[in-house]
Amino acid sequence: MQLRKILGLLTIVLFAVTVVIMVMFYTQVVPLSGMTEQMEHGVTDMTMGWAYVLFGLCALLAIAFPVWEFVKQLIDDPKSVIKTVVTIAVIAIVFFIAYAIADGSINSILPLADNNVPTEGELKWSGAGLNALYIILGLSVIAVIYAEVAKKFN
Repeated sequence: MQLRKILGLLTIVLFAVTVVIMVMFYTQVVPLSGMTEQMEHGVTDMTMGWAYVLFGLCALLAIAFPVWEFVKQLIDDPKSVIKTVVTIAVIAIVFFIAYAIADGSINSILPLADNNVPTEGELKWSGAGLNALYIILGLSVIAVIYAEVAKKFN
């Protein structure tokens, strides 16, 4: 069978199971009066478990298909992969720079209500993510401005 047919069949099966679980959840197959009883009888647990399964499957497929296409393209036409490798390298450099300039000090955060103070490493990674966001945002604004200016002169 073709991959498209298999994925179509898998989608239909997952959708059908999801519909059955949602009908069981919303109609309360086991007559329950409150959330505590629902938790005890497993209706909510089953629904949440199925949501985790679907999320995990989506995450797996979101990683597997691009890697599969990359490997297939690498085998078929290795020269066409150069742009992808350069793009990945540029993104890695941006994140390396963002991590290098991130501050791991606790001076910049507000006191938390439950006294759960983040570690220096957590603050460093949070700062790196924000710095990477700022760098990529700045580069995209510059790219848009450059494209518009270049279009005016051409």
